[in-house]
Amino acid sequence: MTDWRQRLQEHKRQSACRITTRGRRTGRPHTVTIWFVVGENDRIHLGTLRLRRDWPKNIAVNPEVEIEIGDLRLKGEANRVTDPEQCKHIAGLLAQKYWAARIGSWLGFKPQAIFEIRLSAAA
Repeated sequence: MTDWRQRLQEHKRQSACRITTRGRRTGRPHTVTIWFVVGENDRIHLGTLRLRRDWPKNIAVNPEVEIEIGDLRLKGEANRVTDPEQCKHIAGLLAQKYWAARIGSWLGFKPQAIFEIRLSAAA
């Protein structure tokens, strides 16, 4: 059987992933489709232009998430990246992968928050 880390590398060029968080009040699954990049150490990075969305609020209460990239399903823990240099680096990776993010960065739009998902296993 192929290791999930190898499969993640095979899927890193996919256009989007689906992240499932648990509702901060209800505990029910909440799934959204979002852009992502695979960074060093098999970590997934996400950015949001609006920190007031449900998924970042849910992560603040319960960092356990599931990620779906194509047919690959993974579990992990999401945390907000607070180091300014790391945030700048990850925002640059997102801008390299997504032309709309690149154009947005030229116009002064940048993520309000960056998140890192430390993966633990296949779901």
